Amino acid sequence: MQVLSIETKYSRIKANFFDPILSANSYTGHVKENERIVRIEPRLYASDADQPASLNGKICGYELSLHKHDDIVDDITQNIPFSFEMIDNQPTLKLKATSEALDCEIKQIHRVYVRAFDCAPGDNRRYSERSSLIITVDDVNEYAPVFTHDHYLFKLHGSQICDSSSCRVEATDDDCANQDHRVCGYEIVTPKVPFSIDSKGIISITETLSGDQYEFDVIAIDCFPSNDNSKKISQPARVTVKIIKSCKPNLNDKASEKLLIQSDRIHLFDTVNVNACEETCNVQDIVGTVELDSNGLDSGCKLDQCYDKPNEIPQSRVVTFNGFSQALIVNQSEFSGHLNKELTIRMWMKHANENKNDNNKQHIFCKSDKKSKNRHHTALFIQNDYLKLLLRKGPVSSDLNAMHTAEWMWKLSQINDNKWHSYKFIVDYPNKIDLYIDEQLIVATKENFRAVEDHPLSIIEGTNDTIFTLGACWHARASRMVQHFHGQLSGLSIEQKEELQRSSECIQDCHQYLDIPDVHHETNLEFVSNSNRSMWILRTDTTESYELLLKHVVYRNTFEPVGPQGERKVTIRTRVKCLGETNPNELPVFTRFISIDEPKIPIKVELKGDTYYTVPENVIHRGIYLFRTLSIFTNAIKKQQGKILYVFLFVFFIQR
Repeated sequence: MQVLSIETKYSRIKANFFDPILSANSYTGHVKENERIVRIEPRLYASDADQPASLNGKICGYELSLHKHDDIVDDITQNIPFSFEMIDNQPTLKLKATSEALDCEIKQIHRVYVRAFDCAPGDNRRYSERSSLIITVDDVNEYAPVFTHDHYLFKLHGSQICDSSSCRVEATDDDCANQDHRVCGYEIVTPKVPFSIDSKGIISITETLSGDQYEFDVIAIDCFPSNDNSKKISQPARVTVKIIKSCKPNLNDKASEKLLIQSDRIHLFDTVNVNACEETCNVQDIVGTVELDSNGLDSGCKLDQCYDKPNEIPQSRVVTFNGFSQALIVNQSEFSGHLNKELTIRMWMKHANENKNDNNKQHIFCKSDKKSKNRHHTALFIQNDYLKLLLRKGPVSSDLNAMHTAEWMWKLSQINDNKWHSYKFIVDYPNKIDLYIDEQLIVATKENFRAVEDHPLSIIEGTNDTIFTLGACWHARASRMVQHFHGQLSGLSIEQKEELQRSSECIQDCHQYLDIPDVHHETNLEFVSNSNRSMWILRTDTTESYELLLKHVVYRNTFEPVGPQGERKVTIRTRVKCLGETNPNELPVFTRFISIDEPKIPIKVELKGDTYYTVPENVIHRGIYLFRTLSIFTNAIKKQQGKILYVFLFVFFIQR
């Protein structure tokens, strides 16, 4: 009986019937980048229904795992940078001594699971169910803004003003709390300059400019205070504004402004002269648009030859992005992300600008660093009213100070009208990019287009791999997707080295049109037309070759007779880009009027009557009527008929 009693007592003391129970099913934790202890809410504790006085009823510790269930817990758990310590019987979550300092730009969110265990030894130990714990690394403002360029050069011609398209600087902030990388202000730090700058980086002229060149420094200010409540500022960027007063680019012609058309063809610009102010401009690119406006007169086109593709959603899959959480990562086996110099990008897009004050980028696609950095290599995105295509050169190990065109920007109404449109980019990097919307070429002007140059990407250890995403952009330093797209996409494709004609697939037969005969396509010459040849796009890199193209422009009219009568006009719009300048120069529009007057129909007059008379001599002495049987026939109008009849009657009376 005594032995049984002892065994019974031992059994009651050692029995461990109950698992510990955590105080909540989920917890959140916060820790600053420069701290080591995690603050957990709600308070983390556990209870155990076993006898509190026994070791079994006491909570001895807490442990973390990456998974909720035991069957998938593996040795990766040791990579969790946090661990629990029991201090005064209370759990304290700390950063491991062997772990590197926290950096929210590298990883901001840590998702783990926590469970409690009692003090029973060995296999008798019991554990609680796992509860989720999401630890957020709170940002400490450690990064100052960085300008996209170290030096900005703006050239103003004559009375041209500074505005968002001609004089704007831009900086970004990489702190993870700043999700859209915006800065909150800019300042000009050079005193006594006749310029000001607003919070968007747009430079304005504050007084009349009397000099030829101005230089000053600007800084960017971030949006979040540091530990000392001060805001970080960038290193200064240099801004140079050059005033070009000596010359105004123009296009002129010695011929009459109005030409009279009397045949089926005429050269319109035989004596044209292009002045691009080459004393101050090293011409890099010239693009011209020559357009015939028939003023509503019939062009005689056979419209049934061609048909327009319907503006509807293609039968391919439509993907909707909500603007804050949806994105797609493209598997490298499907697309490596490598882009050749010649490619074509096609897509259908429907997008609306719901907040016109929102300056955030919305990425349609983005290729960025997979690890360590947030560099964007390639991207297509919307920002306010602009559709922007980014193509950065590199990564390279040399010529890092060289500047290359890196970003092409079009200001378009179609991108925010909440309607489906087709978009096609024909890329010949870095020389030119043509954009077609709904199969119509977008002619670049000063108002709707600009390009930005940048240094090439450098080779950085640990950034060899990239990631290609749709609907957002991956930022490795923050370990999350940012700058989400809000809209619908369909039929997005990137075709490398596509061989296609840049003109329409169908040329309509018309009786009046423009033509450029006897000119062969060369490396530096390009000329394409629309389907009815009422508009031609000319592109070259010298004023001489541009003049050559214009002198070959012919107006054709194959109506029989030439017609219809009336006045037409032909306009030339020219854009010249100088080497080293960001924005192209717009030449004044040149207009030539051509007129077809009322056709002159030859007047035909026919006389009919007796031509042989046999009369007696005595009758001749008295006189005879020579034209008694004369009839006059003509195709002239009545007014002309009267004049002709008057002439013949006058002759008749003279003869009498």
